[in-house]
Amino acid sequence: MSKEKYVLGKLMGISSAAVLACSSMLLNGCTQGADEPVITIENSNDAVVYNFINCTKEDVYLTTTIRCTYKKNSEQEVYFPVSGKLVDKVFVQKGDLVHKGDVLAELSTGNLEQEIAQLEYRIRRNELLLGYVADNEILDAQSIWLNYNLGKYRSEDDRENALEALYDRNDSTEQGYNDSLEFDRLKLQQLKNELAQSRVYATIDGMVYSVSDNLEGSTSNVEKIVMTLVDNAEGYFETSTKDYAGYFNEGEVVNMNISVGEGKGDYELVPSDMENWGDTQKFVLYSGSVGNLDAGTNGNITVVLDYRENVLALPATCVHEANGEYYVYVLNEDGIREVKWVEVGLMGNTMTEIKSGLEEGEKVIKR
Repeated sequence: MSKEKYVLGKLMGISSAAVLACSSMLLNGCTQGADEPVITIENSNDAVVYNFINCTKEDVYLTTTIRCTYKKNSEQEVYFPVSGKLVDKVFVQKGDLVHKGDVLAELSTGNLEQEIAQLEYRIRRNELLLGYVADNEILDAQSIWLNYNLGKYRSEDDRENALEALYDRNDSTEQGYNDSLEFDRLKLQQLKNELAQSRVYATIDGMVYSVSDNLEGSTSNVEKIVMTLVDNAEGYFETSTKDYAGYFNEGEVVNMNISVGEGKGDYELVPSDMENWGDTQKFVLYSGSVGNLDAGTNGNITVVLDYRENVLALPATCVHEANGEYYVYVLNEDGIREVKWVEVGLMGNTMTEIKSGLEEGEKVIKR
Protein backbone atom coordinates (compact mmCIF):
# COMPACT_ATOMS: atom_id res chain seq x y z
CA MET A 1 0.00 0.00 0.00
CA SER A 2 1.60 3.28 -1.11
CA LYS A 3 1.40 6.76 0.27
CA GLU A 4 -0.57 7.76 -2.86
CA LYS A 5 -3.26 5.18 -2.03
CA TYR A 6 -3.66 6.69 1.43
CA VAL A 7 -3.88 10.18 0.00
CA LEU A 8 -6.52 8.98 -2.49
CA GLY A 9 -8.44 7.48 0.36
CA LYS A 10 -8.45 10.77 2.19
CA LEU A 11 -9.62 12.62 -0.93
CA MET A 12 -12.49 10.14 -1.27
CA GLY A 13 -13.62 11.00 2.26
CA ILE A 14 -12.32 7.99 4.15
CA SER A 15 -12.13 8.84 7.84
CA SER A 16 -8.86 8.92 9.75
CA ALA A 17 -10.16 6.07 11.94
CA ALA A 18 -10.65 3.87 8.88
CA VAL A 19 -7.17 4.72 7.63
CA LEU A 20 -5.67 3.83 11.03
CA ALA A 21 -7.59 0.55 11.09
CA CYS A 22 -6.31 -0.31 7.62
CA SER A 23 -2.78 0.58 8.74
CA SER A 24 -3.12 -1.79 11.73
CA MET A 25 -4.27 -4.62 9.48
CA LEU A 26 -1.35 -4.08 7.13
CA LEU A 27 1.16 -4.15 9.97
CA ASN A 28 -0.23 -7.49 11.11
CA GLY A 29 0.20 -9.07 7.69
CA CYS A 30 -3.49 -9.15 6.74
CA THR A 31 -2.98 -7.83 3.17
CA GLN A 32 -0.56 -8.44 0.36
CA GLY A 33 1.13 -5.10 1.02
CA ALA A 34 2.24 -5.95 4.55
CA ASP A 35 5.93 -5.98 3.61
CA GLU A 36 5.81 -2.38 2.35
CA PRO A 37 6.48 0.54 4.68
CA VAL A 38 3.16 1.88 5.91
CA ILE A 39 2.60 5.63 6.26
CA THR A 40 -0.24 6.77 8.44
CA ILE A 41 -1.82 10.10 7.50
CA GLU A 42 -3.84 11.82 10.15
CA ASN A 43 -7.00 13.77 9.38
CA SER A 44 -5.95 17.39 8.97
CA ASN A 45 -9.10 18.42 10.82
CA ASP A 46 -8.16 16.41 13.93
CA ALA A 47 -5.97 17.92 16.63
CA VAL A 48 -3.52 15.10 17.43
CA VAL A 49 -1.11 15.46 20.31
CA TYR A 50 1.82 13.03 20.59
CA ASN A 51 4.18 12.25 23.42
CA PHE A 52 7.78 11.73 22.41
CA ILE A 53 10.82 10.06 23.85
CA ASN A 54 14.44 10.31 22.76
CA CYS A 55 16.51 7.35 21.64
CA THR A 56 19.36 7.44 24.17
CA LYS A 57 22.27 5.38 25.44
CA GLU A 58 21.06 3.03 28.15
CA ASP A 59 21.85 -0.25 29.86
CA VAL A 60 19.54 -3.04 28.72
CA TYR A 61 18.93 -6.01 31.00
CA LEU A 62 17.03 -9.23 30.42
CA THR A 63 16.28 -10.88 33.75
CA THR A 64 14.11 -13.50 35.37
CA THR A 65 13.53 -14.51 39.00
CA ILE A 66 13.96 -17.81 40.77
CA ARG A 67 12.55 -18.76 44.14
CA CYS A 68 14.87 -19.26 47.09
CA THR A 69 14.15 -20.52 50.60
CA TYR A 70 15.82 -19.36 53.80
CA LYS A 71 17.38 -22.19 55.79
CA LYS A 72 19.39 -22.47 58.96
CA ASN A 73 22.89 -23.93 59.05
CA SER A 74 21.81 -26.61 61.52
CA GLU A 75 18.52 -27.83 62.85
CA GLN A 76 17.21 -30.60 65.07
CA GLU A 77 14.15 -32.67 64.28
CA VAL A 78 12.84 -33.93 67.61
CA TYR A 79 11.37 -37.44 67.99
CA PHE A 80 10.32 -39.37 71.09
CA PRO A 81 12.59 -42.39 71.73
CA VAL A 82 9.72 -44.76 72.56
CA SER A 83 6.15 -45.23 71.39
CA GLY A 84 2.97 -45.75 73.33
CA LYS A 85 3.64 -43.54 76.35
CA LEU A 86 1.66 -40.56 77.54
CA VAL A 87 3.30 -37.20 76.84
CA ASP A 88 3.28 -35.86 80.38
CA LYS A 89 4.94 -32.44 80.02
CA VAL A 90 6.05 -30.10 77.25
CA PHE A 91 8.49 -27.52 78.56
CA VAL A 92 8.84 -25.26 75.50
CA GLN A 93 6.72 -23.51 72.94
CA LYS A 94 7.34 -22.05 69.50
CA GLY A 95 9.80 -19.17 69.59
CA ASP A 96 11.53 -20.18 72.85
CA LEU A 97 15.32 -20.05 72.99
CA VAL A 98 16.97 -23.26 74.23
CA HIS A 99 20.46 -24.48 75.03
CA LYS A 100 22.06 -27.79 74.25
CA GLY A 101 21.02 -30.30 76.92
CA ASP A 102 17.75 -28.58 77.88
CA VAL A 103 14.78 -30.92 78.43
CA LEU A 104 12.13 -30.18 75.81
CA ALA A 105 9.40 -32.66 76.74
CA GLU A 106 8.86 -35.64 79.04
CA LEU A 107 6.83 -38.82 78.87
CA SER A 108 4.97 -40.20 81.86
CA THR A 109 7.44 -41.92 84.24
CA GLY A 110 5.32 -42.85 87.28
CA ASN A 111 7.54 -43.17 90.40
CA LEU A 112 10.73 -43.42 88.37
CA GLU A 113 12.35 -40.25 89.70
CA GLN A 114 11.54 -41.22 93.30
CA GLU A 115 13.13 -44.65 92.78
CA ILE A 116 16.22 -43.01 91.32
CA ALA A 117 16.49 -40.65 94.29
CA GLN A 118 16.21 -43.55 96.77
CA LEU A 119 18.85 -45.57 94.96
CA GLU A 120 21.22 -42.61 94.80
CA TYR A 121 20.84 -42.10 98.56
CA ARG A 122 21.49 -45.80 99.28
CA ILE A 123 24.57 -45.80 97.07
CA ARG A 124 26.00 -42.73 98.77
CA ARG A 125 25.33 -44.28 102.21
CA ASN A 126 26.96 -47.62 101.34
CA GLU A 127 29.96 -45.88 99.76
CA LEU A 128 30.39 -43.96 103.03
CA LEU A 129 30.05 -47.11 105.16
CA LEU A 130 32.47 -48.96 102.91
CA GLY A 131 35.04 -46.28 103.57
CA TYR A 132 34.53 -46.69 107.31
CA VAL A 133 35.37 -50.41 107.18
CA ALA A 134 39.05 -49.78 106.43
CA ASP A 135 39.27 -47.01 109.04
CA ASN A 136 37.59 -49.17 111.69
CA GLU A 137 39.87 -52.10 110.85
CA ILE A 138 42.93 -50.04 111.76
CA LEU A 139 41.39 -49.03 115.07
CA ASP A 140 40.26 -52.60 115.90
CA ALA A 141 43.70 -54.03 115.06
CA GLN A 142 45.35 -51.45 117.31
CA SER A 143 42.94 -52.48 120.11
CA ILE A 144 43.94 -56.13 119.68
CA TRP A 145 47.61 -55.24 119.94
CA LEU A 146 46.94 -53.12 123.03
CA ASN A 147 45.04 -55.93 124.74
CA TYR A 148 47.84 -58.33 123.87
CA ASN A 149 50.36 -56.03 125.47
CA LEU A 150 48.13 -55.75 128.51
CA GLY A 151 48.04 -59.53 128.82
CA LYS A 152 44.51 -60.20 127.61
CA TYR A 153 45.79 -62.65 125.04
CA ARG A 154 47.89 -65.43 126.56
CA SER A 155 49.93 -66.07 123.41
CA GLU A 156 50.88 -64.67 120.04
CA ASP A 157 48.65 -67.29 118.43
CA ASP A 158 45.64 -65.89 120.29
CA ARG A 159 46.56 -62.41 119.06
CA GLU A 160 46.99 -63.58 115.48
CA ASN A 161 43.72 -65.49 115.61
CA ALA A 162 41.94 -62.36 116.81
CA LEU A 163 43.51 -60.30 114.01
CA GLU A 164 42.62 -62.93 111.42
CA ALA A 165 39.03 -63.03 112.61
CA LEU A 166 38.91 -59.21 112.38
CA TYR A 167 40.24 -59.23 108.84
CA ASP A 168 37.79 -61.96 107.78
CA ARG A 169 34.83 -60.03 109.19
CA ASN A 170 35.91 -56.84 107.47
CA ASP A 171 36.52 -58.64 104.18
CA SER A 172 33.04 -60.07 104.38
CA THR A 173 31.59 -56.66 105.26
CA GLU A 174 33.44 -54.99 102.39
CA GLN A 175 32.28 -57.69 99.99
CA GLY A 176 28.69 -57.16 101.10
CA TYR A 177 28.91 -53.41 100.55
CA ASN A 178 30.62 -53.87 97.18
CA ASP A 179 28.03 -56.39 96.00
CA SER A 180 25.23 -54.07 97.09
CA LEU A 181 26.88 -51.11 95.39
CA GLU A 182 27.40 -53.00 92.15
CA PHE A 183 23.78 -54.12 92.06
CA ASP A 184 22.45 -50.66 92.96
CA ARG A 185 24.66 -48.93 90.41
CA LEU A 186 23.47 -51.24 87.64
CA LYS A 187 19.88 -50.70 88.72
CA LEU A 188 20.44 -46.92 88.86
CA GLN A 189 21.88 -46.87 85.35
CA GLN A 190 18.91 -48.90 84.12
CA LEU A 191 16.46 -46.46 85.70
CA LYS A 192 18.36 -43.45 84.37
CA ASN A 193 18.33 -44.95 80.89
CA GLU A 194 14.61 -45.46 81.24
CA LEU A 195 14.24 -41.85 82.40
CA ALA A 196 16.39 -40.62 79.51
CA GLN A 197 14.15 -42.51 77.10
CA SER A 198 11.19 -40.68 78.55
CA ARG A 199 12.70 -37.26 77.78
CA VAL A 200 13.81 -35.42 74.69
CA TYR A 201 16.69 -32.96 74.86
CA ALA A 202 17.97 -30.08 72.78
CA THR A 203 21.16 -31.09 70.94
CA ILE A 204 21.90 -27.55 69.71
CA ASP A 205 21.68 -23.99 70.97
CA GLY A 206 18.84 -22.37 69.11
CA MET A 207 15.17 -21.53 68.85
CA VAL A 208 12.07 -23.72 68.87
CA TYR A 209 10.83 -23.34 65.30
CA SER A 210 7.79 -25.62 65.51
CA VAL A 211 5.87 -27.75 68.04
CA SER A 212 3.16 -30.26 67.19
CA ASP A 213 -0.35 -29.15 68.11
CA ASN A 214 -1.88 -30.63 71.28
CA LEU A 215 1.34 -32.48 72.07
CA GLU A 216 0.91 -32.57 75.83
CA GLY A 217 -1.48 -35.38 76.74
CA SER A 218 -0.99 -37.23 73.44
CA THR A 219 0.65 -40.63 72.94
CA SER A 220 4.27 -40.83 71.84
CA ASN A 221 5.21 -42.17 68.41
CA VAL A 222 8.85 -42.77 67.48
CA GLU A 223 8.12 -42.07 63.79
CA LYS A 224 6.60 -38.63 64.27
CA ILE A 225 8.52 -35.34 64.37
CA VAL A 226 7.18 -33.49 67.40
CA MET A 227 9.40 -30.38 67.33
CA THR A 228 11.96 -28.64 65.18
CA LEU A 229 14.81 -26.53 66.53
CA VAL A 230 16.95 -24.18 64.44
CA ASP A 231 20.22 -22.60 65.42
CA ASN A 232 20.55 -18.91 66.25
CA ALA A 233 23.29 -18.28 63.72
CA GLU A 234 22.42 -16.56 60.47
CA GLY A 235 21.46 -19.05 57.80
CA TYR A 236 21.56 -19.20 54.01
CA PHE A 237 19.26 -19.10 51.02
CA GLU A 238 18.81 -22.17 48.84
CA THR A 239 17.46 -22.58 45.31
CA SER A 240 16.73 -25.73 43.33
CA THR A 241 16.78 -24.42 39.74
CA LYS A 242 20.04 -25.85 38.44
CA ASP A 243 19.17 -24.76 34.88
CA TYR A 244 20.13 -21.22 35.93
CA ALA A 245 23.27 -22.17 37.90
CA GLY A 246 25.52 -21.15 35.02
CA TYR A 247 24.40 -17.53 35.26
CA PHE A 248 26.12 -17.04 38.64
CA ASN A 249 29.79 -16.45 39.41
CA GLU A 250 31.77 -16.83 42.63
CA GLY A 251 31.75 -13.56 44.58
CA GLU A 252 29.32 -11.83 42.22
CA VAL A 253 26.55 -9.97 44.06
CA VAL A 254 22.95 -10.80 43.13
CA ASN A 255 19.71 -9.15 44.23
CA MET A 256 17.02 -10.90 46.20
CA ASN A 257 13.61 -9.68 47.33
CA ILE A 258 11.30 -10.92 50.07
CA SER A 259 7.83 -9.59 49.36
CA VAL A 260 5.90 -10.60 52.50
CA GLY A 261 6.42 -11.08 56.22
CA GLU A 262 8.72 -9.54 58.80
CA GLY A 263 11.72 -9.92 56.53
CA LYS A 264 10.10 -8.01 53.67
CA GLY A 265 12.67 -6.04 51.70
CA ASP A 266 15.59 -6.14 49.27
CA TYR A 267 18.83 -7.98 50.00
CA GLU A 268 22.18 -8.63 48.37
CA LEU A 269 23.45 -12.22 48.20
CA VAL A 270 26.54 -13.96 46.87
CA PRO A 271 26.84 -17.59 45.71
CA SER A 272 28.40 -19.89 48.30
CA ASP A 273 30.11 -23.29 48.15
CA MET A 274 29.71 -23.37 44.36
CA GLU A 275 31.97 -26.40 43.96
CA ASN A 276 29.26 -28.46 45.66
CA TRP A 277 26.34 -27.06 43.68
CA GLY A 278 24.12 -29.76 42.24
CA ASP A 279 20.38 -30.09 42.50
CA THR A 280 20.45 -27.23 45.02
CA GLN A 281 22.42 -23.98 45.09
CA LYS A 282 23.43 -22.01 48.17
CA PHE A 283 23.64 -18.23 48.64
CA VAL A 284 24.65 -16.19 51.68
CA LEU A 285 24.17 -12.54 52.60
CA TYR A 286 26.71 -10.19 51.05
CA SER A 287 26.24 -7.59 53.78
CA GLY A 288 23.81 -6.69 56.51
CA SER A 289 21.56 -9.08 58.38
CA VAL A 290 18.20 -10.78 57.97
CA GLY A 291 17.47 -10.40 61.69
CA ASN A 292 15.16 -13.09 63.06
CA LEU A 293 14.01 -14.28 59.66
CA ASP A 294 12.09 -17.54 59.98
CA ALA A 295 13.45 -20.65 58.34
CA GLY A 296 11.27 -21.53 55.35
CA THR A 297 10.75 -17.90 54.28
CA ASN A 298 10.67 -17.59 50.49
CA GLY A 299 12.30 -14.90 48.38
CA ASN A 300 13.06 -14.24 44.72
CA ILE A 301 16.59 -13.97 43.34
CA THR A 302 17.04 -11.87 40.20
CA VAL A 303 18.94 -13.73 37.48
CA VAL A 304 20.59 -11.60 34.77
CA LEU A 305 20.18 -13.69 31.61
CA ASP A 306 21.79 -11.12 29.28
CA TYR A 307 22.66 -7.42 29.22
CA ARG A 308 24.09 -4.63 27.07
CA GLU A 309 25.79 -1.59 28.55
CA ASN A 310 25.61 1.94 27.12
CA VAL A 311 23.78 1.09 23.90
CA LEU A 312 21.09 2.95 21.97
CA ALA A 313 17.79 1.90 23.46
CA LEU A 314 14.11 2.70 23.76
CA PRO A 315 11.44 1.59 26.21
CA ALA A 316 10.12 -1.77 25.05
CA THR A 317 6.61 -0.33 24.69
CA CYS A 318 7.82 2.01 21.94
CA VAL A 319 9.08 -0.80 19.71
CA HIS A 320 6.50 -2.76 17.70
CA GLU A 321 6.73 -5.96 15.67
CA ALA A 322 5.16 -7.05 12.38
CA ASN A 323 6.01 -10.29 10.60
CA GLY A 324 9.25 -10.65 12.52
CA GLU A 325 10.42 -7.09 11.78
CA TYR A 326 10.45 -4.17 14.17
CA TYR A 327 9.41 -0.55 13.81
CA VAL A 328 8.74 2.63 15.73
CA TYR A 329 6.48 5.59 15.06
CA VAL A 330 8.04 8.95 14.24
CA LEU A 331 6.83 12.24 12.80
CA ASN A 332 8.26 13.07 9.42
CA GLU A 333 9.27 16.59 8.38
CA ASP A 334 5.71 17.25 7.23
CA GLY A 335 4.38 16.54 10.74
CA ILE A 336 2.82 13.25 9.69
CA ARG A 337 3.15 10.11 11.82
CA GLU A 338 4.86 7.31 9.97
CA VAL A 339 6.53 3.98 10.55
CA LYS A 340 10.29 3.73 10.77
CA TRP A 341 11.84 0.29 10.59
CA VAL A 342 14.66 -0.49 13.01
CA GLU A 343 17.01 -3.34 13.77
CA VAL A 344 16.81 -4.45 17.37
CA GLY A 345 19.35 -6.24 19.53
CA LEU A 346 18.68 -7.40 23.07
CA MET A 347 15.04 -7.12 24.05
CA GLY A 348 15.22 -6.61 27.79
CA ASN A 349 12.59 -6.48 30.48
CA THR A 350 11.85 -2.77 30.07
CA MET A 351 14.25 -1.53 27.37
CA THR A 352 15.02 -2.68 23.83
CA GLU A 353 18.41 -2.24 22.19
CA ILE A 354 18.32 -0.35 18.86
CA LYS A 355 21.17 -1.53 16.60
CA SER A 356 20.26 0.56 13.54
CA GLY A 357 17.52 2.73 12.07
CA LEU A 358 17.71 5.51 14.66
CA GLU A 359 20.33 7.98 15.80
CA GLU A 360 21.06 9.02 19.37
CA GLY A 361 18.67 11.78 20.39
CA GLU A 362 16.15 11.01 17.65
CA LYS A 363 12.57 11.33 18.84
CA VAL A 364 10.01 8.54 18.56
CA ILE A 365 6.35 8.53 19.47
CA LYS A 366 5.42 6.87 22.73
CA ARG A 367 2.76 4.27 22.38
